[in-house]
Amino acid sequence: MELNNILERYLARFKTTYATTTTVNQWSALNAMLGCRSGQYGEIALACHPCEWSGSVFQSCGHRACNQCQNDTATLWLVRQQNKLLPVKYFMTTFTMPFQ
Repeated sequence: MELNNILERYLARFKTTYATTTTVNQWSALNAMLGCRSGQYGEIALACHPCEWSGSVFQSCGHRACNQCQNDTATLWLVRQQNKLLPVKYFMTTFTMPFQ
C-alpha cells in the first residue's frame, strides 16, 4: 500500500481529529502528496519515433516530504552518509563536563 492510498483513505478522519492543529505547511505537504502522479500537476507525453510507441505519465509534485518524489534523493543521501563512516562499531556516550 502506498502513502497516497493511506492519505486518501484516512484523510476525513485526520481532518476531524487534527484540522485545528495542522499547520499551513503540513496541509501543503498533504495536498501535494495527494495530487502527486495523479494528473493534478499535468501529464508528460512520451513517444518513440523508431517503433511508433507512445504513452504518457503524470508529473510528480516534487514536494520535499513526498515519499514518491524524494525517495531516490533520500536513498542517495543515505548511501553517501554511510560511505563516510569508518568500518568500526559506533557507540554514543553522553557525559557532563564542569564549566571550568
